Amino acid sequence: MLDNTKIIEETGALYNLTDEDRKMLKRQGTRMSSRMCGVLRHDPEAIGVAMDKQAWVSAEEFIEKFNQVYGGKYFLNLPVLMELVRTDNKQRYGLKWEGDVLMLRCRQGHSIPWLEMDYRVEIPPEILYHGTVSAYLPSILKEGLKPMSRQKVHLSADVSTARSVAGRGKRKELGMPVILQLETGQMAKDGVVFYLSDNDVWLTDYVDPKYLSVKAIDI
Repeated sequence: MLDNTKIIEETGALYNLTDEDRKMLKRQGTRMSSRMCGVLRHDPEAIGVAMDKQAWVSAEEFIEKFNQVYGGKYFLNLPVLMELVRTDNKQRYGLKWEGDVLMLRCRQGHSIPWLEMDYRVEIPPEILYHGTVSAYLPSILKEGLKPMSRQKVHLSADVSTARSVAGRGKRKELGMPVILQLETGQMAKDGVVFYLSDNDVWLTDYVDPKYLSVKAIDI
């Protein structure tokens, strides 16, 4: 996994994180991060920030435009942004320098059709997992796993991560969490291409139902 620690340190921003910033992050950090991901993954036009084909935006411009649109509810500055990036439990954010310009993106999960993400092509382990809910199970077993609104199908390396995905934000009426087991080693032997994002999420374009089985329901 690519680590943001060095770049965060180079910015020096966390030395300027105030007590007020910390209080605000404790109250609103999760919601703010969710809003940021929504913009970076799905709708940069919501705040009018310029994004390149690999989903990178200028951190300075992102902060300015984010505050113009959402400043009545949230307040973003560089120390707060770096703390959100540093503490994100899924390490969804990537950082890099372009010259002396700090760039920011979400590492995967995009639905923007014109993006051309620079994922690494990798050989997957023999088994990967996917978390879903029981309402979707019949169609998945019949039609396979599709990206739906995202560019790629997201797969997990272990059951615990898939369990977290299965339970995240799912409405009760959609049924019980379901963990699917995927024969990804065989898929790769059959010519299916797999990608690995910078935060070690496995991705592919489609999973045929013949490679799927139910690992567990309601766990």
